[in-house]
Amino acid sequence: MSITRRTLGKAGLGTGLAAAATPLAAPAVWGQAVNRERIILAMTQEPVQFNPLLFVNAGTENVPEACMFDALWDIDDTGTFIPNLAVQIPSVANGGISADGLTWKVNLKRDVKWSDGAPFSAKDVEFTYRTIMSPNVAVRSRGGFDLITDFRVIDDHTVEMKLSRPFVPFLWAWQNMHIVPQHILAKEANIQTAAFNSNPIGTGPFMLRQRVAGSHMVYERNPNYHRGPAKVRQFIHKFVPDTNVAYAQARTGEVDYFGLQGVPNDRWQEARGFADRDFLTYPTPNVQFVYYNCGKPQFADPRVRKALTMALEMQRSVDDVYFGNQPRTLSYLQPTHWAYNNKLVDYTANPDGAAKMLDELGWRVGADGIRAKDGVQLKFTCSTTAGNAPRQGTQQLFQANWKKIGVEMEIRNMPASVVWGEFTTRSQFDTLLVAWDPTVGLDPDYTARAHSKQIPVRYNVGSNYVQYANPEVDALFERGVSEPDREKRIAIYHRVQEILHEEVPFAPQLGSVQGHLKKKQLTGPRPNQYVTDITWNVQDWHWI
Repeated sequence: MSITRRTLGKAGLGTGLAAAATPLAAPAVWGQAVNRERIILAMTQEPVQFNPLLFVNAGTENVPEACMFDALWDIDDTGTFIPNLAVQIPSVANGGISADGLTWKVNLKRDVKWSDGAPFSAKDVEFTYRTIMSPNVAVRSRGGFDLITDFRVIDDHTVEMKLSRPFVPFLWAWQNMHIVPQHILAKEANIQTAAFNSNPIGTGPFMLRQRVAGSHMVYERNPNYHRGPAKVRQFIHKFVPDTNVAYAQARTGEVDYFGLQGVPNDRWQEARGFADRDFLTYPTPNVQFVYYNCGKPQFADPRVRKALTMALEMQRSVDDVYFGNQPRTLSYLQPTHWAYNNKLVDYTANPDGAAKMLDELGWRVGADGIRAKDGVQLKFTCSTTAGNAPRQGTQQLFQANWKKIGVEMEIRNMPASVVWGEFTTRSQFDTLLVAWDPTVGLDPDYTARAHSKQIPVRYNVGSNYVQYANPEVDALFERGVSEPDREKRIAIYHRVQEILHEEVPFAPQLGSVQGHLKKKQLTGPRPNQYVTDITWNVQDWHWI
């Protein structure tokens, strides 16, 4: 079948809102009139766990992270680091960083309290660091933290760290890692299974009051928040798995702000026309990929992965499924990133070349029409979040592309809380359609997602869920984070992108730009291309 915008619409994946008219049943909390004491944020995905040191599904679990926790510093929508738990951003000029870049001193705010009333101190920062470095804890990344050779608590409000070598993205590393309470978690035998992970205590602007699995989470204002009480009493994070249903609720006013995947691409023009709503174009650091699990036999050979990628109509998926609203990228970086390799050549939409390559590699088409070699068939599943209409449309297109060259792909989607749980983190998938960000802010370092020692199913650390391993790439990552000269760093990361473009552990499709819809009276939400978290300044959201 030919995959077009029309056929996607008929399949219920691209346009119509006929199924979107049914509102969530009953609770009075979902009123349509503006309640100035609360804000209702809708997303299509549900958070799984709330300990910010463990795996975080970027965008989704950033919400409880921003509501309940603080980092030493944040980054605003101008790309400027701003103090949070720290008094100031360390620099050579203010004495916080030594001239050689190896010694960092951080002064912490006084009179900060955890939401249970316990005092925050340097011991909490030290405990967070020790936990990150514990081999028994599957943290999302140790990038930069693993270079700390000496961590000292100078006093209750000062810490000092010595690095083995300069680490250029060190500010990003701490910005992306929120601080957890020693007085609670130090008592846990296994942090990964602690009750804290679903009922946390933080220093953030809100406290979790209720969680209804599959429906919503309710946060109440932390009256003792160190940056001043949040501007609304209650913040509700609502989960609406179907994109079109969520959009309908944003249109009717049942929710105040629809974010993350946001407005369906075919409704952007319509959304721009609502007089009582603001449509926000929200660039993100995320790139969407087809993830190949290199640990599975059909994907072990990088030439096979390249052939599979060659067969895909990537640009067509951007034009037809995403209505041209997202930029095509050939890298793990957005095409506007300063380290993006513009010399990469798009080799996709070449089914004849893909078939020829598979023939030469010995993958022959069998009587059932499926290619096989040494008893292994080119037959696999592709998974993503159920209810994500554009991704489902993309899957249909790619399924047809692969069928054309004798490859069978079965679409097997699941709720976000399932697909992004151990199915992903323990590399149980065949392929995924997923959007990820560089794990150290907008720095081009991609160690956590592609270094051979960052495979969590093997080493209990990192985000290399595709199980990719290449010694040259490892060495380039290790050089890149220590090189202070930007031009030399660009050369390093250009080479990384060249290798990944050939070996394709993940096939980039597009750079993520989201369309968000909010009530005009709601102020505070601001697009921030430097973070995946749309609630990065949630304490400032309020009604006018």
